[in-house]
Amino acid sequence: MTRPPASKEKVLQAAERIVQQRGAGNLTYDQLVKESGVTRGGITYHFPTKDLLLRALMERDMAQWEAMEKSLRPRMENAEAADLIGCLRAMTRTSDEQRRFVAGMMSALTHDQELLEPVRELNRQRYDMQKGTPKEVNIMILELAAAGLFWQDITRCHVMPDAMRKKVIARLETLAKEWTQ
Repeated sequence: MTRPPASKEKVLQAAERIVQQRGAGNLTYDQLVKESGVTRGGITYHFPTKDLLLRALMERDMAQWEAMEKSLRPRMENAEAADLIGCLRAMTRTSDEQRRFVAGMMSALTHDQELLEPVRELNRQRYDMQKGTPKEVNIMILELAAAGLFWQDITRCHVMPDAMRKKVIARLETLAKEWTQ
């Protein structure tokens, strides 16, 4: 007897809510049963261990991230600039849900670096073929600047006024257009 795929998605959605609200350390099968409405047997069928569940959450998050980048990609002739701007917009977008999820996963990620493998794989796909050309270095500088804004937002360490933040983000997008010519 196979489990319906909907139960797997219900478990992942519930796990994400628990991580956002209480952190990965408080993610238990008992909490998942209550939150998802899926039986413990149904949960362990899809995710026999908490590590596999956390890994699936990270994989799901990376798939959502890629979809978000594509949705934020502007329509323009320069496809490389459009891809880069989509990436920059995803990293500089403020989202309470994303912030809570990342913050909730931090303790699990520091204890088990293997959970970051989906992130590493996405980065390998993006960067392994790069040769370090001036254009590639410029693109990396923009992505690192956006990543800095992302982590400032996640950790709530930003002290930059919103007006300045908007100007910085606009400048990153302008440079993306210029540096990908």
